[in-house]
Amino acid sequence: MRVCVAGADCFVGFPLVHKFASENNDVIALVRAGNKNCKELLDIKNVTILELDFGDYDKLGSIVGPVDCLVVLTWIGTRGVARMDENLQSENYKKVFSAIRSSIENGCKKILTAGSQAEYGLCSGLIDENTPCNPNTEYGKYKLKLFNDVCKLCSEKHVSYKEPRFFSLYGPGDFPGTLIMSTIKKMKNNEECDFTKSIQMWDFLYIQDAIDAVFKLSTIDCDDGAYNFGSGDIRQLKDYIEEIKTILKSSSKLNYGSIPYGPSGVVSIEPNISKLKKETNWSPTFTFEAGINEILKNLEKE
Repeated sequence: MRVCVAGADCFVGFPLVHKFASENNDVIALVRAGNKNCKELLDIKNVTILELDFGDYDKLGSIVGPVDCLVVLTWIGTRGVARMDENLQSENYKKVFSAIRSSIENGCKKILTAGSQAEYGLCSGLIDENTPCNPNTEYGKYKLKLFNDVCKLCSEKHVSYKEPRFFSLYGPGDFPGTLIMSTIKKMKNNEECDFTKSIQMWDFLYIQDAIDAVFKLSTIDCDDGAYNFGSGDIRQLKDYIEEIKTILKSSSKLNYGSIPYGPSGVVSIEPNISKLKKETNWSPTFTFEAGINEILKNLEKE
């Protein structure tokens, strides 16, 4: 199979390239022009690195040629205040959609795009793929717009389209400012840790489990559409934090409630992953403890 992964050097992209390549697929790893953070991709067999600026994504199909599957992970402004930047999020949508259209015009057979729980907005209780989407950020709005418009385009062109909707991924190589990565750093040093009351329900999915599920969506025959990505291990965020402390044998003082909740109040994340498990015969293999230990092993190597 010939596969193109756009955003190959990101948290999801790098291990996904590894996965495709290890299964003897020919992989085009698409990275930003001049990117110096993708040296490790050079050492992977069956991988060709392609440098392309985001502004040139409308030429992707003609540059890459026919592929069996295109996975688009590229998106700028996924954190912080950038999520509310309408101009930035609109540009993301336009560039990614142009890449997909270009690829389909040049013979692409299957499309996958990285979705987000932000497409649902604020929800209470279990969230499945039929839960009404009411995004409350520009990021979520344009991710949803991309999903809807690509669904329509692929239906017209008879191309398969899946959207993994990621909720809360974690693992080695993650952004250092995430709750898990920043908490591990502080707890390793037995520093005080400040949190919200942490009574919201949460679901963390280890990165390799997510990669295995994306790979299945890319390679097997299953229903098109959105797929919620989670572990099924839904519990209070406080419980996860306490488990990290136990694993690290840390003496850190945990200050619950020292950080106020935002204007939206207590926001829980509870994905229903029944569709993903049923359609792909996938199940997560990493417990939360195992995932944290993998992060710790990786940190020791740095």
